[in-house]
Amino acid sequence: MSEFIRKQICEGVGFSSVVDTRFKKGRIGATLITPLTRKTAAANALLSCVLTRACKAYPDHTALNRKLNELYGAALYPSVYRKGDFQMISFAAAGLDDRYSLNGEAVSSELAELLCSILFDPKLINGCFDETDVEQERRQLIENIDAEYNEKRTYAINRCIENMCRDEPFAIGRNGSREDVAALTQESLYTAWKELIDNSRVELIMLGSADPQNALDRFESFFAKKPRKAGGRTTVVSNVGEVKHIAETDEIVQSKLVMGYRCAAPEDFKGRIANSLMSAMLGGTPTSKLFANVREKQSLCYYCASMADNDKGILLIDSGVETENIEKTEKAVGEQLELLQNGNITDEELTAAKLAVKNSFIASMDSLASLQSFYMGMIIRNEIYSPIQAAAMTDDISKEQIVALAKQIKPDTVFSLVGN
Repeated sequence: MSEFIRKQICEGVGFSSVVDTRFKKGRIGATLITPLTRKTAAANALLSCVLTRACKAYPDHTALNRKLNELYGAALYPSVYRKGDFQMISFAAAGLDDRYSLNGEAVSSELAELLCSILFDPKLINGCFDETDVEQERRQLIENIDAEYNEKRTYAINRCIENMCRDEPFAIGRNGSREDVAALTQESLYTAWKELIDNSRVELIMLGSADPQNALDRFESFFAKKPRKAGGRTTVVSNVGEVKHIAETDEIVQSKLVMGYRCAAPEDFKGRIANSLMSAMLGGTPTSKLFANVREKQSLCYYCASMADNDKGILLIDSGVETENIEKTEKAVGEQLELLQNGNITDEELTAAKLAVKNSFIASMDSLASLQSFYMGMIIRNEIYSPIQAAAMTDDISKEQIVALAKQIKPDTVFSLVGN
């Protein structure tokens, strides 16, 4: 159904192509990968918005949108996310697949050209980014950060991570802090752009049925003379001291409990699948131990779910509870984890977990955006499988592999957000 092609443009810059004929659109992405630091996180996040607002060739929002409309209603999608101890600043352009253009235009080539213009030739006034553009995007980014605070489940998870990983880059939010965004100047944003463009590892990807050479030619003309070092690894902490208990109060009706654990961060893909199965079996399906026992049988919480981060080696279990049930829920979660570590796994639990993980792989084929996300995860780890191959590999994971990973789980931090 799809073919994966990989080429190294130069040191630190890779180009990948996923040839897939199922879609009427094509998608081209450029992801800049840089260490996550408090000094640069907010600036990089704001840059992702400012750069996609205008560029030198299309110096305002109207001109840029006019160009996108000329390309059969193409669209730009900036995004920023955290992967291990790295910040990923991604720019994607999606538009009509070349085979559907009316006059045989190579839309993919023009989209690649546009992405390069946005990255390398932004709109500058007297050597700085435009003040109006910066202020408008700053307000929007601050609103997004505030929205995460106002969504109390997200806030509690973030606070648990901040306390659990307080001396690690992973504690830094993907958008930086509200204060850091507010403090950015046009000059500091320009400095951050130069650093990002000159030194980040870059991963370029093209998805659709168009000839990959269309995009590759454009990217090579911009990137081939700009090699950069591509190194660094995420720190995985395995030694845990005394469990930290942290509580905050807020004006909320439903209290939040987030339990943070250190777990394995497998290097190979099968190990990562096994880790995902372990998390699904613990709290990722309606038959999982947490859902079936802590929520349903014991009625201790409104929801209870687990999330394993295969890059960082942490496991988070979060739940919404009545304040008087916080300690009971913490104890009950610990009991279910112990059952998993002791190999107390039913065939129904194993089957349901495998089905959930396999479905997540298959679902990544539903859109070009999700397919890009799937392959980017593969590219970063330098181990390439298709979603179909990944789903098939899930069946090969044994109960013993899952239990072995569960035994590596160690409690680290318990964060509770308690209603007044």
